Amino acid sequence: MTLDPRLAIVVEAARSKKAFQIRLLDVKGIATFTDVFAFMSGGSDRQNRAIADAVEDQLRLAGERPLSMEGDQKGNWILLDYGDLIVHVMDEETRQYYNLEGLWAPGHDLELPPEAPAANIPSN
Repeated sequence: MTLDPRLAIVVEAARSKKAFQIRLLDVKGIATFTDVFAFMSGGSDRQNRAIADAVEDQLRLAGERPLSMEGDQKGNWILLDYGDLIVHVMDEETRQYYNLEGLWAPGHDLELPPEAPAANIPSN
């Protein structure tokens, strides 16, 4: 199954800012307010903001704007709400404490696109 192009944009934008533990969770039929959660982590509040900004920028280029955005002031948990897609960018402590992935465990994981190979840059 091919990943929805919009979800691929989210994953690639997050990867461009070195997000880790990226997970896409399909919750259609389980949650009444969204279809997919995107979870990802950054190593600091600054990195979380950069990840969220990259996701927002890349989706905007694809013609999508979030319905709302929360948490960008503090940065430990940033939420981008696109209606049928909700993106969570969290530090690891916050992610483990709230355990949203455990709450939505009945959902199923969507396969992430493969990572693009690193460019071969000759060293001098």
